[in-house]
Amino acid sequence: MPSSSRPGSEAELLGRMLCVLTAVLLICAAPLAHGQGAAQPRYPIIAGISVDGLVSGADMQTVISYSGLRVGQEVRPDDLMTAVKNLWNRRTFKDVKIERERETALGVFLVIRVSPMPRLRTVTVTGNDEVSIEDINKAIDRRNGDIISPYDEYLLREAVRKLYVKEGLLFARIETKLVATDSLNFYDLELLIKEGVEFKVRSIVVDGNERYTDAEIASAFSETKTKSWYEFWASAAFDQSKYDEDKLKLASWFRERGLMDAEILDDTVIYDEANEAVDIRLTIKEGKPVYIRSVKFTGNTIYPEALMLPRLRVETGEVYNETKFFQNLQVNEDQSDVTSLYADNGYLACRMEPEFTRATDDSIDIIIRVVEGEQYTIRRIEISGNTKTRDKVIQRELYLRPGDYFNRSALIRSVRGLGVLNFFNPEALKPNVQPVDKTKVDVVLKVEERSTDTFNASVGFAGAFGLTGSIGITLNNFDISEPFSGGAGQVLGFQWDFGQASRLQTFQLSFTEPWLFGQPTSIGFNLFDTQQNFNFAMRRTGGQINLGRRFRWPDDYFRGDWSVAFERIVSNTNTFFSREGTQTALTLSQTISRVSFDNIIFPTAGSRFLLSTRATAGALGIGSTDFGKVGITFDIVNPLLTIGGNTRMVLFLGSELGYVDGFRADTTIPPGELYYMGGNGLGGFAVTPLRGYRDNSFAPVTADGRRLPPGGRLQARFVTELRFALTLNPFPIYLLSFAEAGNVWSSLRTADPFGLKRSVGFGLRMLLQPIGLLGFDIGYGFDDDPATPGTRSGWQFHFQFGR
Repeated sequence: MPSSSRPGSEAELLGRMLCVLTAVLLICAAPLAHGQGAAQPRYPIIAGISVDGLVSGADMQTVISYSGLRVGQEVRPDDLMTAVKNLWNRRTFKDVKIERERETALGVFLVIRVSPMPRLRTVTVTGNDEVSIEDINKAIDRRNGDIISPYDEYLLREAVRKLYVKEGLLFARIETKLVATDSLNFYDLELLIKEGVEFKVRSIVVDGNERYTDAEIASAFSETKTKSWYEFWASAAFDQSKYDEDKLKLASWFRERGLMDAEILDDTVIYDEANEAVDIRLTIKEGKPVYIRSVKFTGNTIYPEALMLPRLRVETGEVYNETKFFQNLQVNEDQSDVTSLYADNGYLACRMEPEFTRATDDSIDIIIRVVEGEQYTIRRIEISGNTKTRDKVIQRELYLRPGDYFNRSALIRSVRGLGVLNFFNPEALKPNVQPVDKTKVDVVLKVEERSTDTFNASVGFAGAFGLTGSIGITLNNFDISEPFSGGAGQVLGFQWDFGQASRLQTFQLSFTEPWLFGQPTSIGFNLFDTQQNFNFAMRRTGGQINLGRRFRWPDDYFRGDWSVAFERIVSNTNTFFSREGTQTALTLSQTISRVSFDNIIFPTAGSRFLLSTRATAGALGIGSTDFGKVGITFDIVNPLLTIGGNTRMVLFLGSELGYVDGFRADTTIPPGELYYMGGNGLGGFAVTPLRGYRDNSFAPVTADGRRLPPGGRLQARFVTELRFALTLNPFPIYLLSFAEAGNVWSSLRTADPFGLKRSVGFGLRMLLQPIGLLGFDIGYGFDDDPATPGTRSGWQFHFQFGR
């Protein structure tokens, strides 16, 4: 009966399926139920942290804190890696490990195992000859207790290596070694140096040059040079960094000659360690000279092009000289450049932007775009650093005033005026112009005082006067109202010189006020008493009143000085020019001068011109002497070499001429008004120096060849000096070499411009406060000793003081 059995089978099948489904659900739910009942954490808890490997005195808690781990936190594998990294980053340990010490029901106990970096106790250096231990210690800059890692050792070696590269020792070997000490984890660092050889430039060979020779191109290098056997003063040491700078100078050298496309295609330095030499090979491309086709200004609304073009000092059709062009466009030494038109009239932010366009292969058009900007006025002038000198002394040397339009030339002139005062360190005289807003600026002048007062007490020997001595003091920044503090720029001086057996006695007291009633007018006096007993006997006693004034025309470097002196002259000797007896003289003097030196002690630019005239009033019935005297001095300084922004080498050229004669045929000229020459200029009254010869040894000769006593009516002296400053701060020290010539004659008729006595030599000067300028010269006189005809003067040593 199929119809009755079918419903029962379906029910049975449905029941079996429900049982199977129920069993599956129970099996899957069992693990979930078990897990919910346990509720255990997935990561362990830190129950404790300890540190192993610390040296005595180290703090365990500090290490734990640096790791970033803490008790009670869950510790994941990444946490341990982060903790190790944190401790490595401290650069205190050379090895770091974190281990599980044990695990309990409370959690896991961790131990941090560290190995501390060595610490420095001392540094010893061996093998250094060319570099001083002071320079090495300064370069490595390490102290007792500093950590010294392998990377630190590398940095030390590189710092010392750079010192040797600078000295031209490119292959110096520097090794470091740590030596254990009796103090735990403290080591001595041994720096072992093998200096190697100092390379000299043996040759510079140029390929590709057509217009200029190898020597002409090599002359563009200022530091990388070959050396001939006779150039004992020169250096051929090779310095890679200076060579790289010289290659830039070579590119500029080409552009000065119009070769705008010139370039260095390749350069090779070949080291010959066996012969301690390097050979330089340059491959260049010169290109064609480029000529100026046209020059135009655009954007200028204040000054016309007709006024600006002449200041460029270039002509169409001439070869383009990059250095000359940019100097005359932006800034040159005499402040006559184009930009000065604007910068001297308040346009501080004015810019000149030249654009060069190739018209043809060998010509360019230049368009100079002028961005004039706003006109600036000076809001205030701040002076700082003057601990002694009064503000008014500085302010009166300034050519700028608050409320004026800013003037670049006036600022430069002001700085030069402060340098001439000699009250301040010239290297620190750098003004700072600070914009306040779009139309105002502040000028900040920070000065650094230095003492200019001099005191001397000395004993020496002079050929003319035997044993000599002097005591003197000069207060160059004196204040008569506050004598103990000073700072008013007044000058007070006292000098006493004496010679053996009364051959020389000089007393002198002087005072000068450089600014009378706040005006550039100086006034002062001088009292003196001078006795001389060598070649002739003479005593001069008297006083002098001085008056001076700074001019504004032709420019403000000019000034005039006038004086009136009355003196009593007692002479006990008859000479060719003077007579025995007592004379009185009223002398009127005038000096017109122009001095533009930027510094008194070591001038690096400028010139000095003095025209002095003196006349006595004997012809007018005042006094018993009547003569006239005229002198001309002209000195000029040219800068030659700049190092670190300061001029260190200069060429000094000087000349001095003088003539004295009476107004009448029977005029008696006081011996002190005649001209004396020879030696260092310190060996008597008014002696003109001429190194390489004995003190005060020159004597005039009559027309018939008869030798006269020292003292002539005419003198001439010419000098050339090459000066190099070893340092300018805190006090100048410079070396010099010289060549000079000079002589004295009895009259214009006997003067011989080809009869000058010649000499060469070298010397040193240094400014020592409060003593003043000291030094020495060693000179070689080529001609006969004037005191002993027929005998060449030869080598002479001269001590120098004050000059």
